[in-house]
Amino acid sequence: MKIVIIVKDAAYREKLEKLLRKLGQEYRSLETVSGGQEGYKLIKEEIPDLIIADISLPRADGLLMLKKLRREKIHSRVILLAEKEDFRQVRQALELGVDGYFIKPVQMAQLEKRILQIEQRVDGEYVAEAVFTVENILLGCLNGQLDPEDRLHDITKRRFGFTVYDPGAVFAVWLDEKYREEKETVRNLLEQTEALKSRGAFRVFEVGTWNLLLVVQYGPEAEKYGDAYFQEEVVPKLCTALRGTVVCIRVRAERLVDLQAVLGRMYAMLDWNLLFDRGELICTEKIEGMEIMPLRYPAHIESRLKNAVTEKNGEEIKQCYYQLYDHLRRKPYSPEDMKECIIRFNMVLLNAYKVRREIASEVEVQRCMQMISTAVSWRQIRTAIERFMRALSFDAPEEFDHSLSPLVCKAVQLVRKYYDQGITLEEISEHLFVSEEYLSTQFKKETGSGFAETVRKYRIDRIKGLLIGTKLKLNQIAELTGYADSKYMSRVFKEETGMLPTEFRKSAQ
Repeated sequence: MKIVIIVKDAAYREKLEKLLRKLGQEYRSLETVSGGQEGYKLIKEEIPDLIIADISLPRADGLLMLKKLRREKIHSRVILLAEKEDFRQVRQALELGVDGYFIKPVQMAQLEKRILQIEQRVDGEYVAEAVFTVENILLGCLNGQLDPEDRLHDITKRRFGFTVYDPGAVFAVWLDEKYREEKETVRNLLEQTEALKSRGAFRVFEVGTWNLLLVVQYGPEAEKYGDAYFQEEVVPKLCTALRGTVVCIRVRAERLVDLQAVLGRMYAMLDWNLLFDRGELICTEKIEGMEIMPLRYPAHIESRLKNAVTEKNGEEIKQCYYQLYDHLRRKPYSPEDMKECIIRFNMVLLNAYKVRREIASEVEVQRCMQMISTAVSWRQIRTAIERFMRALSFDAPEEFDHSLSPLVCKAVQLVRKYYDQGITLEEISEHLFVSEEYLSTQFKKETGSGFAETVRKYRIDRIKGLLIGTKLKLNQIAELTGYADSKYMSRVFKEETGMLPTEFRKSAQ
């Protein structure tokens, strides 16, 4: 048990020290600690379990010092020593929750008994405090299950140097459907960052129900490692290591006890990912700094869509969706407006389709619309649109090349249909129930081109079309053509065409 002695009489202080040595207690009792001001500083420094102090001290009053300590959430146990009995002092001591009040000269046997009783209580409290780890405290804040009280503040301040009323911050990584597959990779990357490796005030949590990993920051570290640090040091590493959707958000918390509300705000902010490119950190300041524009529905693209439906031109229908995507990404529109626009566009296609034939699955169509309304990434929206198109069965008429075997012809059709989604030989071979080696051999033998070469050709043609027909940025074109990295896409494009995508776009203008 840690004890601080604040008494003005040197001889009496020596008696107390002798008693504490006999009891095996840890204590601080320097000769300079004879006044209230010095004692106050020492208590603030040590945060002891027990204070033994004179009520009457040079340049200060022991009761006033204790009042100040209580206001500052320091709830050490206290034994007060008085020169004479004073009912007013006794009443004030009781109000401050002291654990002992003795009139000098004190019988050392009585004082020893009281110290041992306090030690037993403190030991019991330490056992209870064992469950108060930083992880449990922050988890309680995240779950909204923490009921802050003075004792909790005392525990966290003494053991960890913070309280739940201190400010903090949360950095979140959202992984979409790849959460289970990639969460360990993300956790390892986060724990290898400079901030966490330095054993700073950080803890990592998983929120599986929302596909989130969280880094909760507390104490001064929350400002030392702020938005700029995560944008420059953490987000790029995550985007390099992960192939799928990566959404990174950071929000400051005025108080750690409000982390549940902060987490709710962060989840609501996921929608704004539709306005950010991969690798951009989303934060409150960026969102509030956006000048959101009113969205005008693209009636001219709708007319093209209706004509494409009439002509049964599945490739033109797909091109209309590319044009819609281009229209939505040119200016900062609200996520809600963009999703409503896509749903309206889908309804146009659905109504035009119904004129020609019945829908195979109304339930699937409604499910696709719901997926769009709750989407927080363009990958999710694209998946929903692809499912929607399959539900309508409105693909371009399949061409059957009689010079090819049915197996290779079907593989070619799948390449044409899914090349811009990063389709692989493994996926097609599984779909056709043959080995990769056999399909690769037959594909090369009958078409004269390898599988990868064929996919690359279709992708390059699509990239050319998007460079000429839209104003999309390179990272957006990469996403639409099955490339996770725009730099890699540019390298492949130059190998095939002899120029970079930006150069090709300028030459075509």
